[in-house]
Amino acid sequence: ASDVYKRQILTVFTSTCFILGSCDIDPTLTSSYPSDIIWSNESNLITYINGYYSLVGGYYGLGGEACTDMLKQNNPVSDYNQFVFGSMPITTTSNMFDTWGGSHSSQLSLTRFLENLEKNRTNFSDSIATLAEAQVRFFRGVTCFNLAKCYGGQYIIYRQLPVLGEKNHPLCSSQEGWDFIYEDLRFAAEHLPTKDKVELGCLSSGAAYGMLARAMLYAERWKEASDAAAQVMNQDYELYEDYGKLFTNSRLVPVENKESVIEFGYLKDKFTYSFDYFYCPPSDGGYAEISPTEDLVSSYQMADGSEFDWDNPEMAANPYEGREPRFYATILYNGCQWKGETLYTYEGSKDGFGLGGGTTSTGYYMRKLMKEAIQPKGTSFTGQGDLTYYYMRYAEVLLIYAEAMAMQDKLPEALDALNQVRRRAGFTKDLTAATQTEFMKLLRHERKIELAFEGHRFWDLRRWGLASTVLNGTSMHGVKPIKVGDNEFTYEVVDIDGGKTRVWEERYARFPIPLGEIEQNEAVQQFDEWKLSLIHISEPTRLQLSRMP
Repeated sequence: ASDVYKRQILTVFTSTCFILGSCDIDPTLTSSYPSDIIWSNESNLITYINGYYSLVGGYYGLGGEACTDMLKQNNPVSDYNQFVFGSMPITTTSNMFDTWGGSHSSQLSLTRFLENLEKNRTNFSDSIATLAEAQVRFFRGVTCFNLAKCYGGQYIIYRQLPVLGEKNHPLCSSQEGWDFIYEDLRFAAEHLPTKDKVELGCLSSGAAYGMLARAMLYAERWKEASDAAAQVMNQDYELYEDYGKLFTNSRLVPVENKESVIEFGYLKDKFTYSFDYFYCPPSDGGYAEISPTEDLVSSYQMADGSEFDWDNPEMAANPYEGREPRFYATILYNGCQWKGETLYTYEGSKDGFGLGGGTTSTGYYMRKLMKEAIQPKGTSFTGQGDLTYYYMRYAEVLLIYAEAMAMQDKLPEALDALNQVRRRAGFTKDLTAATQTEFMKLLRHERKIELAFEGHRFWDLRRWGLASTVLNGTSMHGVKPIKVGDNEFTYEVVDIDGGKTRVWEERYARFPIPLGEIEQNEAVQQFDEWKLSLIHISEPTRLQLSRMP
């Protein structure tokens, strides 16, 4: 079979390429695949593997970001607002971040595939069989990573299918859990083709090494993380020249983009993504579900690298002038140009500040990930989405490498990788740091800004142990523009949480095993910090019980 493979468009999540061998047998078209059909020829095998691509995702996880200091859900009674204020806490029976059931089911499916592949390996050329194994082990590594990051590295490993009817399967240790992920992703990285031998959107060795670097960063296995990231850095990847244009690229007009490590592309009128419809300003005809916070906006530095400060009268009078380029590529603010018009967010304007939902509750809207040309004002969003979703970018790989090297006390290498990202952002003066502590402050800032809205902030704060301070006992902020004349405004920083303070429990650092698993699996015990919540008793009920004779 050919070394170059193509991915067919098979799911609503993707419009990318996948493997097709150079064999002459067409795949058997059917709505279900009995084992004799799946394993009968190479085309059927590859067609079946295509279905696993949805396990990588295909959409930006803004819900998690809305539980951080980065974004605010504009609807006051949304689930995410209820979570951050503690009225919808994580319990053993309710966890909006739970991945337990779905990920274990996927792991079983992938393990079943690998066992069947081994039984039928002689039906295929060695190159196709190895390629199929590498892809499926990549997907299993990603699936198990989604478990490990939620449950402290502990989950149920299925190296082989369990005996039929057997329900009691023990948890692995944290080391065993991360080792299993390492083995799968390392195998994938060593046996997938390099990016120059695959088409856009296909799995490559760079994708597997990048995913391995991310997983090992979460595991705090710094040498393994930096080694994997270095493998990506030694391949044909580089930062895209323009940060803002990076997120407006479309498969409809393909451009060379060496920053993309793993991506999904949506096609207008075919495989669409209604991102703009849900998050754009009301004047665009959308729902404006989520808005950036002032806590994020204030983090964007000035173009010269100095910090923005509301206590500086000149900055406060013109808060949106002279910021770094990523600010203008990411945030819609009062007085900016959007779709050929001036966008206003002062109270009373069509896109104006308000706390009831349906408009911004922060004074801002998202710009990054949305496209000005996708839907002119006054027209329908139907079938318009053609966003490119980056599951991993080369910029993230550089930041992984920077963090992992810093944690090994190799600051020169860490700073070089960090400054590569900043130079693309337009900064001409490189950052310096004398200690690991100083560097990590810079690194955390850079991940917050560079990776904004891409689904990292929630997990970053959690793995750094900072969620208990950043997201607990705090309130988030917005800016209310006040019109004082024609095109003249003053700005008031306001509490957007209605006087409430946010709640983050220390034990959220490791999510609880769902109660259903505990009840049906005698080999699994709940984590110690969650044992008290196995039986949840409301406070009124607790008081009634205490008064009983």
